[in-house]
Amino acid sequence: ESFRPKMEQFPSVVNQQIIHIRDTSLPLIALHDVMLPGAIKPHPTQSIIMIIESGKHKFCLHVDSLEGQQQVVIKSLEKNYKAVTGVSGATIMGDGSVAMILDVEQLAQIAKQQIADQHDV
Repeated sequence: ESFRPKMEQFPSVVNQQIIHIRDTSLPLIALHDVMLPGAIKPHPTQSIIMIIESGKHKFCLHVDSLEGQQQVVIKSLEKNYKAVTGVSGATIMGDGSVAMILDVEQLAQIAKQQIADQHDV
């Protein structure tokens, strides 16, 4: 599920990103923080939030935009290049560009670790 959040969905919790959705609070991970730490990121209300469920984990992912949905052939990034945190593979799009395929299970682990780190501070 994806949506554009409203400001009132963000509680004022110091050092923790969470979002309220339908009477529940979920951790919010900014894809910018995983892929480009230190990069300037837009406020979540100016972006898209995706609700991700993987195994036992449920969290929200803050992304710039969604480009649509496609069926693709995924090539292993680790076998053809090297392991990249949060990325399971890549595909070549119809226009010849390369698109990375996110590893949501690894992103869930990153979200869990960030929450644990914030509680230790």
